[in-house]
Amino acid sequence: MNRLLCLLALSVLCIWSPLAGQEFSGGFRAGLNFTTISGPSEMGAGGGELEEYRISNGFHIGAIANVRFTDVFRLRGELLFSQKGGVYGYTGDSYWVFRPLDGSEPFVATGNRETTLEVTNSYIDIPVTGVARLGKFELSAGMSVGFLVGSKAAGEVRFAGQTPLGNAVDPFVIVLDYDYLANPFNEADAVQAGVRRLDSKDVAIPETLGAYYEGVDTDENLFNTIDIGLVGGVAYYLNQGLFMGLRLNYGLSDVTNEARDISRQEINGAQGYTFRDDKDQNLNLQLSVGFSF
Repeated sequence: MNRLLCLLALSVLCIWSPLAGQEFSGGFRAGLNFTTISGPSEMGAGGGELEEYRISNGFHIGAIANVRFTDVFRLRGELLFSQKGGVYGYTGDSYWVFRPLDGSEPFVATGNRETTLEVTNSYIDIPVTGVARLGKFELSAGMSVGFLVGSKAAGEVRFAGQTPLGNAVDPFVIVLDYDYLANPFNEADAVQAGVRRLDSKDVAIPETLGAYYEGVDTDENLFNTIDIGLVGGVAYYLNQGLFMGLRLNYGLSDVTNEARDISRQEINGAQGYTFRDDKDQNLNLQLSVGFSF
């Protein structure tokens, strides 16, 4: 963290020095985000996709700083609070790890899983763009770095299948209430749990699960702290300062951490989780209203 702060401070000094004497101005922007996460899906036995991310909504708000070089060109930096994420869905072949209440070895049931989960990741974004003002229109392009400050999700999971001995697991539904930055490993609402007897063992069916009920015990979070991406957009000025803008943020970084990104389709025994080494990227379309002084 100290190295990161020193690097940021040095970068600011390097940028500031050649800008001395230029004309500075400020402003603000706020608006809606239309956001999703793009990445490869797990595939079913028949070759169909088991996962999808649909678009969800968020918002952004923050400050603008402009450095004007000519009447046309300026450099712009922004400091934004911005919500990203998407609506995750999984439907198809899967498994469920049951943990007997007597403390004996967990066992794995196979069957069908249906998950719906709306993910909201909150970032402090710092986009830096080159801006060209062409009459009432403005074109911008550059890069952005984001720092994850909040990561939550809400939804539900439904599972039905059979145990290793071939006994039926009747359908059950569990509420998902995730805080990816705060939930401990194996967290579940044990107070409101239902109890079923499967393969001569009593097992709990929690009412609510935390983010890391499944998987292995590690200090890592599912979503990575830093997100780097490209930004580009267009704005229209209604008058000298008031504008409406449309901007695309295209993530370059893998936003998920392999140490927490487990397969929902396959497992090798009760503790043999399969981890996914793939790349998931943020895609975010921003519709803004702002004022540039």
